[in-house]
Amino acid sequence: MSRYAITGGREGKERLDLLARVMSPTTSRLLELVGLGPGMTCLDVGCGGGHVALHMAGVVGPGGRVVGTDVDGEILALARDDAEAAGADNVEFRRSDAASFCAGETGLDLAYARFLLSHLGEPGRCLDAMAGACRPGGLIVVEDIDFAGSFCHPPNAAYERYTQLYRQVVLRRGGDPNIGPKLPGLLRGAGVEDIRVNVVQPAHLGGDGKLMASVTMERISRSVVSEGLAGEDEVAHVLAGLNAAAADPATLMSLPRVFQAWGRRS
Repeated sequence: MSRYAITGGREGKERLDLLARVMSPTTSRLLELVGLGPGMTCLDVGCGGGHVALHMAGVVGPGGRVVGTDVDGEILALARDDAEAAGADNVEFRRSDAASFCAGETGLDLAYARFLLSHLGEPGRCLDAMAGACRPGGLIVVEDIDFAGSFCHPPNAAYERYTQLYRQVVLRRGGDPNIGPKLPGLLRGAGVEDIRVNVVQPAHLGGDGKLMASVTMERISRSVVSEGLAGEDEVAHVLAGLNAAAADPATLMSLPRVFQAWGRRS
């Protein structure tokens, strides 16, 4: 059984497409802030649908190079299709796990991971490998969640149950759904210096952002049921409540609080 709580493959890619649209403004600003620029060589670990890798490829240009890695071969195939359609020939996608991705990769300018570490039993191993793949002074950049910081206003029982189930199933699968505040310490443990941190939290009254809760609930439903955390009837009830809240223009729904942390290899 996969330890990853969220359904992958084509269904997972559809969720990641949605997530990429919602997170694009804040992730783009982060990469600009840390200094992503033309000619750089970059690594996107746990790249999923390849959205950030493709963005990086556009910034680094023909003189740069981007490698995206993930364990989901089906999602990677779809990411390759997107790269081909975009004419991005300076990006490649490789299938590998979160600790062995850097085989043959050294001297990189930047290693990045978004929403990966919260699913790993040993996130420090991944950060060690990311730092090891970078040149001295190279950038290690991570974004991850503090799911306990999620909110909905007015309060909504379905949303509260969704956030509870998400945290429970990620914990059952060996991850940490509230890893965000721990990122600076984890970077420090990997030998990263000059560590900086920023916190963002997209919240929405309408549009794609309000669909994230229901789509994520749908994608974790198999894991939730298989772990015995809720039955199919309760999952359906929660989904109906989330969809109703998303359709209500007076309801404000957030994504989890997102911690952005970065620094340089010593």
